[in-house]
Amino acid sequence: MTKKIIIAVAPTGGWGNTENNPVQSMAIASDVIRCSKAGAAVVHMHARDEEGNLTTDLTAFNQAVQTIKDSCDILIEASTGGLSNFTADERVLPIGNPHAQMGSLNIGSLNFGDHVYKNSLVDVRFWIQTLAERGVKPSLEIFDTGNMETAIHLIREGLISLPCNFSFIFDVKWGMPYHPSILVYLKEQVPENCNWGALLIGSSTFANHLEAARAGAKILRVGFEDSYRYNGKIAANNEELVLALRAELEADGFLIATASEAKEILLK
Repeated sequence: MTKKIIIAVAPTGGWGNTENNPVQSMAIASDVIRCSKAGAAVVHMHARDEEGNLTTDLTAFNQAVQTIKDSCDILIEASTGGLSNFTADERVLPIGNPHAQMGSLNIGSLNFGDHVYKNSLVDVRFWIQTLAERGVKPSLEIFDTGNMETAIHLIREGLISLPCNFSFIFDVKWGMPYHPSILVYLKEQVPENCNWGALLIGSSTFANHLEAARAGAKILRVGFEDSYRYNGKIAANNEELVLALRAELEADGFLIATASEAKEILLK
């Protein structure tokens, strides 16, 4: 049986703001709609103002989401993350959007370049509770192997319901680097019938995306938030990244899941 891969896109990056990096709400919406037509089934979105800065004012975010949903059925994963000085209550605001079906859940703190990405266990528990109350499925973001241990602990406590979805985030400075042995360790910890996917920050090729797909990943993410480079090229837009990853996956024998199929896999 040929395996289906879900492609996710994270459209807005902080990579020196390339010329075509979408930051305004309608630019983000237009880009995401094109990505959906190209094969992306999930979009990871932060609440941003019209200058692209993280914000607690959801006006632009809600406008972008509504425009997207008026045109396609891509799944909305609302982010509760990003480097900011927001409180735990403020960070979880985006999941209040009625179209949010998934929400990123950062499991632990880490040095993030020269910054500290704070995700205390007290806040993690609060976000889990809020996501559950809203009926939004968490995506457990794993930046290092210790995050996986924490996630399993929270599952054993009964705070996170099974089956659940894990996002392995590689190559954030100073998170875990991508290495096949680390991938093997992480996937061995994933409970039965749960899904996992991979994000490769700053990647310049899709080699590790393909390796993760062969190892059992259900979801792979691209987009300017992760990297705007691939195979020696600089992508003009996120659609180009989605199409390029899709082409390599299909050449390797994988099928691309539709948004409807992604819902069946990720929201169960």
